[in-house]
Amino acid sequence: MNRKRLAWAGAILLACGLAAASVWRSLDDLTERNENVLTFDADVIAVNPEEGYSGFEGWGTSLAWWGHIVGQWEEEQAFHELMDLIFDPAKGIGINIVRYNIGGGENPGLPSTLRPGADVPGFQPEEGRWDWEADAGQRRVLLEAIRRGVNIAEAFSNAPPYWMTVSGSVTGADDGGDNLRDAYRAAFADYLTEVVKFYAERHGVVFRTLAPFNEPVSNWWRRGNNQEGAHFSVALQMDIIRLVDEALKAKGLSGTAISAADAHSIDEALAILEQYDEATLARISQVNTHAYNGSKMAELREKTAALGKTLWMSEYGAGGSEPHNHQDMTSVLELAERIMFDLRLMQPAAWIYWQAVEDETAQNNWGWIHANFVTGEARYDMTKQYYAMGQFSKFIRPGSRIIPTGDGRSVAAYHEEDRTLAVVIRNERSAAVQATYDLSAFTYPGGRAEVYETSAGKNMERSDLDMASNGFSIEVPKQSVVTVVIRDVGLKRN
Repeated sequence: MNRKRLAWAGAILLACGLAAASVWRSLDDLTERNENVLTFDADVIAVNPEEGYSGFEGWGTSLAWWGHIVGQWEEEQAFHELMDLIFDPAKGIGINIVRYNIGGGENPGLPSTLRPGADVPGFQPEEGRWDWEADAGQRRVLLEAIRRGVNIAEAFSNAPPYWMTVSGSVTGADDGGDNLRDAYRAAFADYLTEVVKFYAERHGVVFRTLAPFNEPVSNWWRRGNNQEGAHFSVALQMDIIRLVDEALKAKGLSGTAISAADAHSIDEALAILEQYDEATLARISQVNTHAYNGSKMAELREKTAALGKTLWMSEYGAGGSEPHNHQDMTSVLELAERIMFDLRLMQPAAWIYWQAVEDETAQNNWGWIHANFVTGEARYDMTKQYYAMGQFSKFIRPGSRIIPTGDGRSVAAYHEEDRTLAVVIRNERSAAVQATYDLSAFTYPGGRAEVYETSAGKNMERSDLDMASNGFSIEVPKQSVVTVVIRDVGLKRN
């Protein structure tokens, strides 16, 4: 072979070699890119932003009864630490809704049966006399909560002042029936709306809603009970709603609307709503329900939506199944299950816990933080429930779109303005599980996500997780709540 042919053959071989190298490099690049793509199987859990609902307003707590106790702490440092832990979105878990309890005030002539903290002072200790200095403790907590970012406040009543009642006590009627005397119906409406007016004019606090009663058809409100409470028949509820609506309008309190009925169970809430006449329905703007019992979550959601009303889960508390223990995990898993269940099926605009701080002397696992309501000592103990609540409230922020996943043990939330996607996962089982999530409907830079875990040994502890371009796979430890937070997330446009 002559030199020209040799050179030509060499050129061909070189070109083929370069081409082959180029092909292999391309395959290497493709392989490297595909290493960051998950292959999904039948067990993949899809997060579809088209499902779920928008307009989530946030997370809340009632201020009864802990506000009455904690608000009287004289130790400033402990008080402000506690306020930060509950309400500050950076230093704490960012609770942004409060429910303020308008106390009735018990009869001073009766031996008190009220539990510690439940003796919330009323603003009208006797007919014809107002005491606007009353309830200083709860008011202090309310104002400090607002300073830390609380943007929605609701006022609610457990019972009328004792002198308006049939039994002469705010704890209920002797027979568990209606306890508001007929002659004081208008006076009760006046009482509630005067308190709303006082807070608006004196403190600049406009309650967005006013709930005139609490668990009104329950039969346990009997004299000698350990907390304020009153039965209201549906007919009496409708009349009180009418009188409260008229009083709000007469006093120019246009920023406050009426919510009802705060029934103990979801099924009771639906049954009451279905009995209200059209005039009553027109006077309320928000449907409140507690979630201690009931199964008709979808039905209540659909009924409320058909009426054009906002729906709140306005009270729930978790106590778990174990003896008093600040490290109890059964209450953590109970709380996580309830939140996920409600967000998936009832789809409320807000989710409210009963009271953030519970009485240590009650020796139970309710509440996120425990303090001694008997001594009023300015110290507190954290519980596992605090961190479990933070797994939701710190990362699923107001304005999020709540997205039920294909798995009942998780819920997702997308905040379009903040470009943040959060996925909260619970594992109540006795062994770790692997979970894979399909995020193909979203765009994000990839890389790493933030992971927060609450379990027996961790309190909302952070770690990092490698992300694929279309989702992630994570091992969820036994008996834990885990939140995966992905930043700079957008929606894919079809």
